[in-house]
Amino acid sequence: MQTQRPSLRIAGAAVLATFAMVACERGPSESEKAALAENARLKTEVQSRDSLIEDMTRSFGDIEQNLAIIEDKEKLLPPGEESLTVDQRERIMRDIQLMNSLMQESRDQVAELTKKLDRSRVDSGSLRKKLKALDAELASRDSAILVMKEELLAKDFKIEEVNQKLNTFELEMARREATIEQLGNEMHTAYYAVGSVKELEENGVVKRDGGLLGIGRSSALNEAVSSNKLSTIDTRNTERIPLSGKKVELVTEHPSGSYEIVKEKDELAYLRIKDPDAFWRLSHYLVAEVR
Repeated sequence: MQTQRPSLRIAGAAVLATFAMVACERGPSESEKAALAENARLKTEVQSRDSLIEDMTRSFGDIEQNLAIIEDKEKLLPPGEESLTVDQRERIMRDIQLMNSLMQESRDQVAELTKKLDRSRVDSGSLRKKLKALDAELASRDSAILVMKEELLAKDFKIEEVNQKLNTFELEMARREATIEQLGNEMHTAYYAVGSVKELEENGVVKRDGGLLGIGRSSALNEAVSSNKLSTIDTRNTERIPLSGKKVELVTEHPSGSYEIVKEKDELAYLRIKDPDAFWRLSHYLVAEVR
């Protein structure tokens, strides 16, 4: 009897192998097929959602860049000038046509993104909220541009000129030039605030640290200060910062040889920047405490 056991084992293994082969030939069960199909559907849905979000985020960036360029171009008319030179008129025309083109492009993008989101199965309140905010920003820019066009018409510009748009090639070239100009403006933008210790501290421009019982405390620039609490200047064409009072102390660091304090009749008059590159090298912020 014992000699038969190996044969039984072999026979059993053969039967199991046969069942396995049959199962393989039959393929997955209906429940397994359903699970595989659901998994594929979810994978496709996730990929579609991620692709849509990536596409919309990239488009949001493009629209915001357009709006930033438009904002830089909004002040077209030189203030206080009754007549414009030929060069000024040409620059104004190119800028207004660039703005018209960027506005149209941005409106088309918002409309297309809204359609994409409506067609998709993605339920994202944040994307719709962003689209709504961009649409409102475009409406605000439209109003500002309309006022600007009215000012241009008062300067003898023609209606067809101020409503004209650039062609595709002109738009791309103008966009590149505007982006380069924008980067240059950002590089040469500086901020300043002048006031008493109390005023600067109340406005969140400086923080007061150290000392004992309020004595011997020193001021330092508050890195989180809001830009609307500061005046903005272009370092390329700003030589003087107005001052008032009897004494001044600079909170921010600037090389001593790069500026001088000018007084008139024992009163502070202004800070004169003698070497702009050196003066703004350490910081693009100037905070002056006056007493």
